[in-house]
Amino acid sequence: MSHYKQSLVIEAKPETVYAALTTPQGLRGWWTQDCDVETAVGGTLKFRFGEHYKHMRIEQLLPDREVRWQCTLAHINVESFSRKDEWVGTQIVFHLSPERGGKTRLDFEHIGLVPAFECHEVCVAGWNTFIESLRLYTETGHGNPWSMCEASKLNGEKRMDNIEGKEAPASTDRIERSVIIEAPRERVWNALSNAESFGTWFGANLKGQQFVPGQRTVGPITIPNLEHVKFDVIIERIEPTNLMSYRWHPANLDPAIDYEQEPRTLVTFTLADLPGNQTKLTVVETGFDNVPPSRRMEAFRMNSNGWVWQLDNVKRYAEAHVAA
Repeated sequence: MSHYKQSLVIEAKPETVYAALTTPQGLRGWWTQDCDVETAVGGTLKFRFGEHYKHMRIEQLLPDREVRWQCTLAHINVESFSRKDEWVGTQIVFHLSPERGGKTRLDFEHIGLVPAFECHEVCVAGWNTFIESLRLYTETGHGNPWSMCEASKLNGEKRMDNIEGKEAPASTDRIERSVIIEAPRERVWNALSNAESFGTWFGANLKGQQFVPGQRTVGPITIPNLEHVKFDVIIERIEPTNLMSYRWHPANLDPAIDYEQEPRTLVTFTLADLPGNQTKLTVVETGFDNVPPSRRMEAFRMNSNGWVWQLDNVKRYAEAHVAA
C-alpha cells in the first residue's frame, strides 16, 4: 500500500530549504507558529495546530541533503475518527537535491500515511497545503503556517484588542485573501470565468464546461492524492470583469459523507485595477458557521491555507497566459 509522496522543484538553494526544515524560525515560517523546536539528532519537535498536535523525534540530519523525523505522539481531534493517533510510528522524510540555477528538488515522503488511515484524506490535503507553504516561504520569505491566532478563533475563544483593551469576538465564518497580479484585469478575468482555464490553475478537469449562473459545474480534482474528490460548484453570479461567485461544500474529502445534506459556503471573487497594468484579485468565502461542528474547524483551516495556495496558482497562470 503506497504512502504519501510529493516532489517539486523549489526556486531556492538547498541550504535555504534545509534551514526551513531545521530551525525554529524556518518551521514557524511555513508549518505552524505554535511549536517547540530542538535542533539535534535525537531531539524532539512539538507541533501544535489548535486542538491537534504531533511530536517528532529527529532521526537524521544530513545538511542540505536530508531531514528525517519519526512521530512519537499525535492527536488529530476529529470526532468521527476512532483512532486519533494514527501518525505515531510514521516517518516524515525530506530529500533535497541541487538543481541548476540555484534551485532545489524536494522529494517528500510521509512513510506510513496510507489510504487505509482514517485521517488519510484530511492529512493529504494538509500536506498539499503546507508543502506549498514551504515552497512559498523558501522562495519569498513568506509562507502560510498555522497561526496561534487562527487556533483561538477556531476554538471559539475571544481576543483582546491590544490598543483599547476591549474584548472582541473572533469570526470563524469568513475567510478573505487577496493577491496582486502583474496582468491586466481582462486576463485575470479570463482565468476565472473560463471554466477550462479555472480548472487548469485550480487543479480540476473542467474540459468542455462553462460557468453559467444558476447551473452546476462538476469535474474531478487533478491534484495528486485527491483525484477521488469532485470539484462541485453552483454558480451564483457573474458580472463580467468585476465579480464571480459560486457555492460549494468546503473540504469535501470523505466519500462516506453525504455533503448534499449540508449548507454550501459562498465563494466570491472580485477584481480591481491597480496602477501599472496590475490587478488585485480578492476571494472571500463565507458560511463556515453553518458547516457541521464536527468538521467546521478542519474545513476552515484547510480553506484558510488553501486559498493562499490557489491565489498563488492563479497569479502564476494569469501572468503567463494571454487571454483567449
